[in-house]
Amino acid sequence: MEAYPKDVRFVYKNYPLPFHKQAMPAALAAVAAGKQGKFFEMHDEIFKNNRSLSDEFYLKAAADIGLDVDKFKADLAAADTKALIDKEMKEAQANGVRGTPTIFINGKKPQGRSLELYKGIIDEILKEKK
Repeated sequence: MEAYPKDVRFVYKNYPLPFHKQAMPAALAAVAAGKQGKFFEMHDEIFKNNRSLSDEFYLKAAADIGLDVDKFKADLAAADTKALIDKEMKEAQANGVRGTPTIFINGKKPQGRSLELYKGIIDEILKEKK
């Protein structure tokens, strides 16, 4: 993102892994926080405290990042919050995602994980656009 601030768009999709007991509650908390414009703030709190996740943690984190906690609770329980995560999981499965994180660049999954690889792919795409 730093190397291509005007050419790259970052899109985050949820894919809570079923064998992680707190994966779905964490995804719900992040999406609920996103309804108040603080998805990544909650995301960051979750990852910083990944060994302390619980219902109480999500409420404390919501307050700590400045959310309206009552609205957060309602959004956490809302059917459309879970529906969004279910939709993203179906999209991921349809595109061959089996774990996290999974990166796509222009709809294609690179065979490797390195900044150099990603930059090479993006440079090629940008060159083709010109």
